[in-house]
Amino acid sequence: MAEGVPMLEDVKDLLQELLGDPLLSDLPHDIESEEVRSHISKIKGHVINLYLLRPSSKLRVWVLHNATVSDLQKTVSRAIQRSSTNIPKTYSWRYFWKRHCLAVGSTMLLEQTKLLVHYNVKNNDNLKLTRRVRRRQVITNTTCSSSLSNSTTTRTKK
Repeated sequence: MAEGVPMLEDVKDLLQELLGDPLLSDLPHDIESEEVRSHISKIKGHVINLYLLRPSSKLRVWVLHNATVSDLQKTVSRAIQRSSTNIPKTYSWRYFWKRHCLAVGSTMLLEQTKLLVHYNVKNNDNLKLTRRVRRRQVITNTTCSSSLSNSTTTRTKK
């Protein structure tokens, strides 16, 4: 265990040196590896800039060109969590995304695995958070009448 302590110190020193770099100085302290990759891609110009329209503000987020809806949701979740002080760290984003979705214009981004390119998401588009439309099972008259006729026929056979 004592061998790992100097290595941990070396990693911390290297991390502090990297965060001191002018290109990476604006990164938050709790950044994830995917966010570092997207930030480097942003510097290279390989990202899509998007704006999340909220009632109080307009949040800027960016994702890679080959990002999926799920990647965009993770990015939006992190951006909202960083910008809002009243959202707890243990907030259930999984529950939130079950009831809400992102929309670009009038197009709802419903399928998690689809690429943003399939939805025609372009650079500098505006995103909105909208409630998902619940699908309800529609019972037609033919289904009701057939189930009623089956129940009456079983009664008459007894």
